[in-house]
Amino acid sequence: MHQIRDATPDDAEAIANINAAGWRAAYVGLIDRDRLANLPVKVWVREIKVNLTELSPDSFSIVAETEGRVSGSCFVLGTARDGDLPDDVAELVAIYVDPHRWRQGVGTALLREAMERCRREGRSEMSLWTLSGNHGAQAFYERHGFEPDGNEQIHPLARAPALRMRRPLG
Repeated sequence: MHQIRDATPDDAEAIANINAAGWRAAYVGLIDRDRLANLPVKVWVREIKVNLTELSPDSFSIVAETEGRVSGSCFVLGTARDGDLPDDVAELVAIYVDPHRWRQGVGTALLREAMERCRREGRSEMSLWTLSGNHGAQAFYERHGFEPDGNEQIHPLARAPALRMRRPLG
């Protein structure tokens, strides 16, 4: 069973390590091999710790714990950063699961909790960006009701083509 709870600054290292492991497992062939080998995990730890300390009231970060260890995380902005979306659209900025825990329900538990929180807070929709070549992630999101909306960009952090997906929350 997976326990979902609010993330704390003490979770920053576990979150950064899971994010890095997720990148290394899912982005092979999508992101330069040298870049994947040299991810700035220590920088990510510091950034995540700051973000968790300074979360805006309408945003949240949650983690899943499996057998007493952080097995995944999810970060949601209450208002999507994309200027073409209404203010009541939340953005799923990041969701990563330890690759050893893939297909065990961790991601589903995190995503369901995130969607439910956004629904309770009056958000009409959730949007996200995912790498265009990450077909596994796209299939996961589609199983949970997300659909591509036709918008594409170069993902700023991954520096690879990405597409936007959206899902109504009502």
